[in-house]
Amino acid sequence: AKQLLMQGHYELKEQIDSSHTFLYGHRYWPQVKKTVEAFAESYDADNVQLSDRILEVARQTATSLKLDVSLLVGITAIAFMTIQQAGLAAFKNASGAMLLDKKHVKKSPAQILSERAKDDSQGLFGFLKTIDKKWTVTYDENDAAATYKMNHDQDMAWGASDDRTRNWREIDPRRPEGPIPVECRSASCGTCWVGVLGGAEKLSDVAVREGKKIKEFGYIDTTEPKPLIRLACQAKTYGAVSIVIPPWNGVFGKYLKSVRESSEIE
Repeated sequence: AKQLLMQGHYELKEQIDSSHTFLYGHRYWPQVKKTVEAFAESYDADNVQLSDRILEVARQTATSLKLDVSLLVGITAIAFMTIQQAGLAAFKNASGAMLLDKKHVKKSPAQILSERAKDDSQGLFGFLKTIDKKWTVTYDENDAAATYKMNHDQDMAWGASDDRTRNWREIDPRRPEGPIPVECRSASCGTCWVGVLGGAEKLSDVAVREGKKIKEFGYIDTTEPKPLIRLACQAKTYGAVSIVIPPWNGVFGKYLKSVRESSEIE
């Protein structure tokens, strides 16, 4: 059987309040968590479909907050799935904190979508530029400084490696250079997977190797040419994009083999 080494911060029970900060619905997490806790105490999995319970709780919370239910379905589903994976005790033990600052909380869905759709200005004579165009990659929409510039037709991992604004390895050992964790740069290890929040259409189509490997790693199984989960070392940019970098990854291939051999020697 093939093996996958887990790296990073992958214990869901340790990040129940923080694993979904990239979702718009996170700003309603305290209310959603409280409502889900109450429902979970009496939840009968044999008599009620989970999908029905998710919609029921989302509608109840939306009514109390006077919101459109569509803003709460995703975060409510995450709450129920967190209970399934981490357990009700761990879920209840989490503080239920909302982790956004006041500036970002005030943004409407329309504002966020507008920001994601916006491309960089290439200057007065930008229409004459070809390969020398520069694009912005945003890797945390809740941090104004969490961006880097990269070249047209450059893959996201190489672009990230030019970012020297922080001591990345100190922040996360998986990040030897730049904000995106990297290991092989050839779609062999699975380290550099990212989620695409905006601008998926501005990335290159998934090539055969990326499509095969990303399925093999268990990240996504799709035939879509521009899916919402990509390997950053393979996805080239042709416009500004917004991504989320997972706090964990699986590692496959030569790196895993070297770790296993090192452990056997010790």
